[in-house]
Amino acid sequence: MRVIGGILLKFFLSIIGIILIGGLPVLLSGIGHRELRLQAYVQSVKDIIYALFHPGDLTYIIIGGQLERDLFPYIWDPISYSLLVLFSAFLLACFLSILLTILTMLFSQRNRDRIKFTLYLIESMPDVLVILLSQLFVLSLYKQTGILFFEIASVATERAFLLPVLVLAILPTVQLFRISILSFESEESKDYVTLARSIGLGKLVILTFHILRNAVVSVFFQSKKTVWFMLSNLFVLELLFNITGITRFLMSTLQPKMFTIAILSIFIPLFVFYTLGEMVLSKKANKGEEI
Repeated sequence: MRVIGGILLKFFLSIIGIILIGGLPVLLSGIGHRELRLQAYVQSVKDIIYALFHPGDLTYIIIGGQLERDLFPYIWDPISYSLLVLFSAFLLACFLSILLTILTMLFSQRNRDRIKFTLYLIESMPDVLVILLSQLFVLSLYKQTGILFFEIASVATERAFLLPVLVLAILPTVQLFRISILSFESEESKDYVTLARSIGLGKLVILTFHILRNAVVSVFFQSKKTVWFMLSNLFVLELLFNITGITRFLMSTLQPKMFTIAILSIFIPLFVFYTLGEMVLSKKANKGEEI
């Protein structure tokens, strides 16, 4: 019960923080006149809280437009689209980083250093450059073969999905690889690995059945930084691929209520995902399933 209480407290404090941040633009809008609009800020926070309890009453107007729309159910489509791309790219990055780590660990230390150096160079590339190069690569393949392997932009009848997922996963894969290779190399020097080698277990078996289950715990807890990095790239991705996702919706209407709801739509799934993951890993550790 204490654990659940701590989780709920963390959740509600996070919600309160997001609500308070959602009203900040109103508070800071008077800085140009050397004043903080405290009264307007309090009213904005009240409006946000009211909107959260009465979402069916919400409408929005796109910047530069005149048409007023109901927020629900319209907003579910960009939310689901963005979350599907985000989680698919994250899971792909996790899988590829672990796979690359296991393959790298099979090489000698000298070759490992070469592989790590190459991937670190890739990590230093700007995200916009990665996206543009991927689109140019697909267009080049289409020009050579006449086959469009991936949709390079979303249109009214077709949605780009596979290529955005692949592109969004590239740099996070390298980031997670950097974390996982350090974890694997740290585990490699421990006594249980020496024992496993002494009884004749092969290197691949030790990596996949022993080191992996311990190293993946560290990778999971440190992957939160990678998710925040992916969120920062999500807007650029949606813009360049013409994806009607939640971050583009966020930029199309700068009302505090809409901003808060958009942030909550991203925060809540991520909070649930990491909370469940931490609970599962903690239970396994308590049961001694970690070697």
